[in-house]
Amino acid sequence: MQNCAICHGENGDGHGVRSVGMEPPPANLTVPPWSDSASAAQTYRAIHDGVQGAAMPSWSTLTDQQIWDLVAYIHSLGEA
Repeated sequence: MQNCAICHGENGDGHGVRSVGMEPPPANLTVPPWSDSASAAQTYRAIHDGVQGAAMPSWSTLTDQQIWDLVAYIHSLGEA
């Protein structure tokens, strides 16, 4: 919530308060590929390295465990 919700929204749907006018818009984390556990490595890399050509920054300051915890949380968003 602290670092992600401002862009991805409290529900992970890409509608955070900072998302207005972003091009490309923040990812909707509630749908594949982000919510798909088969894409865990892709999700990990997006968090760790950022996404080139998008406003998604690198979160390499997070530990590996924190990033994997986020990946698990993102996957849970698709189960709702």
